[in-house]
Amino acid sequence: MNRLFTPLAALALLLSAGCAGYRLGSMLPADIHTVHIPTCLNETDEPLIEQDVTRAILSQVQMDGSLRIAPADAADTVLEVTLVKFWLDPVAYVSGESSTANQYRMSIRAAYVLRRQQDNSVVAESPGVTGWYEFDFAGDMTSSKNVALRPAAEDLGRRIVNQIVQYWPKAGD
Repeated sequence: MNRLFTPLAALALLLSAGCAGYRLGSMLPADIHTVHIPTCLNETDEPLIEQDVTRAILSQVQMDGSLRIAPADAADTVLEVTLVKFWLDPVAYVSGESSTANQYRMSIRAAYVLRRQQDNSVVAESPGVTGWYEFDFAGDMTSSKNVALRPAAEDLGRRIVNQIVQYWPKAGD
């Protein structure tokens, strides 16, 4: 029994040594626990998408659990999100009609900055994160876009939150 245990223990120790610098869960600095999320700033030509994206980010923060939502005067950080681009790309066409699309990809690009309230220092930021969703064209474009907006916003919210909580601090942070 001892002969088998020693090599297995050595192997387990060797394998775990490669993971010594990693940890499960949030990679946020230890002093960051709460976040305030104001409504996203919409710099696109698409009206009212900031409402859906803000709701999606709030929902993703709550689902992730690494941060708690807090009012502006009680939060450790503020997440400022600016929607910078909204676009549709055709991805599939009606058979035999190369100019008539029947499936599109809706994309929403955003920039974000997560700042500490205490000193306004940047905790995490990105000049561009894109969320998207592919949808079938059905009826008219307005109705089709309305159906696709929520899942595209949710994808963007998930990507932003994942980047924030998986933030890898620089040496000295």
